[in-house]
Amino acid sequence: MNSFGVGRLRSFVAAACATLVLAPAASRAEEWIVTVGGRLGASPPYEGAGHDDIRPSLMFNVRPADKPYRFTPPDGGSTIALLSTRYIELGPMARFRYSRDDTGKLTGLDKIGIAVEPGVFVNLWPTNWFRIRLEGRRGVTAYQGWVADAGLDLIHTGKRWDFSIGPRAGYGDHNYMDTYFGVTPQEAARSPLINIPYDPRGGQRYLGMEVAGSYHVTNRFRTYIDFGYHRLSKGASDSPIVQLAGGAREDVSASIGASYSFGVNIGRRKQVAWN
Repeated sequence: MNSFGVGRLRSFVAAACATLVLAPAASRAEEWIVTVGGRLGASPPYEGAGHDDIRPSLMFNVRPADKPYRFTPPDGGSTIALLSTRYIELGPMARFRYSRDDTGKLTGLDKIGIAVEPGVFVNLWPTNWFRIRLEGRRGVTAYQGWVADAGLDLIHTGKRWDFSIGPRAGYGDHNYMDTYFGVTPQEAARSPLINIPYDPRGGQRYLGMEVAGSYHVTNRFRTYIDFGYHRLSKGASDSPIVQLAGGAREDVSASIGASYSFGVNIGRRKQVAWN
């Protein structure tokens, strides 16, 4: 690009930035509602851990501003609803798992780092009080494999109080199951508690239940509470890591949290639907 073209481009960028900065707030469009917050929860750091950790976690969700608010349980990870209609929500999401040490009863087993699981989610809404939730994610650190989670929820969205209850189920491929529940011959030789290898197949990870509620302090500020129960399926619970090395077939979790929502100005004007 010649110097004349570069100069015109710089002038255009500078003018655009000045317009965005100096334009009055009333003339900007609120196209998305961003919800940020945090939770303090007690839950297993990874599936089958056999103990709970108390840890903080962040909440982050984005939805179109012109779509009505509907309560969704806070166990759904961080999401961005790129497609949002009366009956379907679709977009990217992410979940995380904490690391597993190689000390104590797990001495001799391979250490597992923090797992990052990006993926996609789909919420199906046959009615405003019934939601079908589907997630598909791939581990990009700690393990290289696929996991999926599904849930059904009966949901009440109110002026002040929200409530949900419903079952949960999870799937993991061979790579995931082998990472968290498998035992290699080398690990069995090193472990003081486990003397046989174990190679689980991919399949169902757990069945469970989730109960959650929310209180609207204002139309932007909300508080949350939720309780979860997961029972590992046979392929996971038969692992010697669960049977012999301090693991547990049943996981119970609980958390409290709060969030704040605000509009983001991008382009087209939309009527904000806070409630």
